[in-house]
Amino acid sequence: MQAKLTQVQKLAALLILLGEDAAGIILKTFDKNEREQVCAEMANLPMLNMEEQQRILREYTEMAVEAISSLEGSEEYTKRVLEKAVGMFEAEEIIGRVSMSRTSVAAMQQIIDMDPLGITNLIKEEQAQTISLVLSYLPPAKAGDVLLRLPESVRETVIERLAKLAPTPIEVVETVGRTLSKKIGGKITRSLNQTGGYQSAASLLKNMAKDSRDEILNNMDERIPDLVREIKSKMFTFDDLADLDNRVLQKAMTQVDADRLPLALIAATDRVREALLGAMSKRAAESVREEMENLGKVKLADINAAQESVVLVIREMEDSGELELS
Repeated sequence: MQAKLTQVQKLAALLILLGEDAAGIILKTFDKNEREQVCAEMANLPMLNMEEQQRILREYTEMAVEAISSLEGSEEYTKRVLEKAVGMFEAEEIIGRVSMSRTSVAAMQQIIDMDPLGITNLIKEEQAQTISLVLSYLPPAKAGDVLLRLPESVRETVIERLAKLAPTPIEVVETVGRTLSKKIGGKITRSLNQTGGYQSAASLLKNMAKDSRDEILNNMDERIPDLVREIKSKMFTFDDLADLDNRVLQKAMTQVDADRLPLALIAATDRVREALLGAMSKRAAESVREEMENLGKVKLADINAAQESVVLVIREMEDSGELELS
């Protein structure tokens, strides 16, 4: 018998019992924070026996359903459900966050709870690696605020270290947290999750003013263009196309390879699919839909490549001054 499950764990188990299609529909109704909480539990759900499955179903549906096999959550299943709910790229981003080691780093919490100015004053004399570690625990908007308060001479180095930051051993994080916390004192009780890597750096930069962001990226591009390219690829993704003005999309669709568009849209969210097809002529949109229906089974790598080719068109048009992305 498993230990008593939390409500979030019960909901995660229910979604797995309902199947991918139903679970994907339900996940669409959650906000981003709720979705990540549930998906974290789905990916790490312990084995549930038949009796426990039935108990969960009775609680949510007032109906006993006889399960035919054991149930175990998995990251792969969770990813498939997320892809149906929010699209492939956002699914990978969420899985990346919730699958990271969830270390209880009490010594960091007091630092994270401080206002941006206080955090800046606390870490501004530290090494870039230490600063990037602290920023990896902050929400993107707050991390961006702190970064802008740091001396210009260290900003680029911090972004570079943050982009390359791998999950850090808890012993190291605890040591850093305790060292910094000695400057402020107090007792901390909550736990935190660390993020790092290209997506973390991209999220931080997206929450900064465009002028400041461009200055940092342009300067970095002269030294480490490959790293900047990776960061930029996370700053504007295929799912972001749905947020573009229809006139921008209409212009972009004239330059997108028509043969690759059906493949790119086959795994897209309804919102992205409607936005792109809505930017095309009725005849062209119908042609794309017909090709999508005839695609059959396709490889995930091919879909990723097709979607990236569409995004690349947008980026190239922005670089050439043909359009401007907000």
